[in-house]
Amino acid sequence: MMNLETWKQQLYHEPLYGCFVTFASPAIAEFTAMLGFDFLLIDNEHGNMDMSTVEDMVRASQCAGVPAVVRAAHNSYEPVQKALDMGANGVQIPMINNSEDAQKAFQLTHFPPAGNRGTAYLTRAARYGLYPDKQAYLTKANETKLVSVHIETLEAVKNLGEILEVDGLDVFFIGPGDLSSSMGLAPGNPEVLKVAESCIRKIRAKGKIAGIYTGDVDSTKQAVEWGANYIVTAITSHMAKGAQQFLQALRK
Repeated sequence: MMNLETWKQQLYHEPLYGCFVTFASPAIAEFTAMLGFDFLLIDNEHGNMDMSTVEDMVRASQCAGVPAVVRAAHNSYEPVQKALDMGANGVQIPMINNSEDAQKAFQLTHFPPAGNRGTAYLTRAARYGLYPDKQAYLTKANETKLVSVHIETLEAVKNLGEILEVDGLDVFFIGPGDLSSSMGLAPGNPEVLKVAESCIRKIRAKGKIAGIYTGDVDSTKQAVEWGANYIVTAITSHMAKGAQQFLQALRK
């Protein structure tokens, strides 16, 4: 079983494969974790979830031995604070367009004095008050949780250099869907892929972890070749593909 506290260190050495879960369902989160993914990415940006359900999805994934990252709805206090308090192994924050956005993400995810994450000792993350050394909990939480930020607009691409200068962020995640929209092009357009590759190589050259969404084996292998180590697919597309192939085979 993967160590849920140190798993992010693997990302500096090898690709890990995660999966978006957008359905508001702890059972689907648990099922997806059991399939063998290295981590789950619970999508509370585009998924329709209340925070109680998100917590149960985090718990379900972790009980299956798989780390759970929560994609927050936006770069602000409440969604980030709650995801970390409920014990998520990390957060992923959308629409980081400049160094100010990146610095805000850092501040929201780190306890003082480094950041301004609210301190509480009765949360699930702090074992409901059972953590024996409170200062050790704060230090350990700062060190072990993963912070992933989205690079998904032309503004973010332009400002990638300054965003990468912000310390304390672990993963810089290329969102090809939003990036293609920002460029006025269809997903998979060669120009979008060219920009994604350039960003990934720039992130890796800086010694940081590059991430990206991929939908199939070929695009995943391509992303790994570029240098991405935080690879995320989506359970929805694979469920749909399997069902469609089954029905097509039956109806021939």
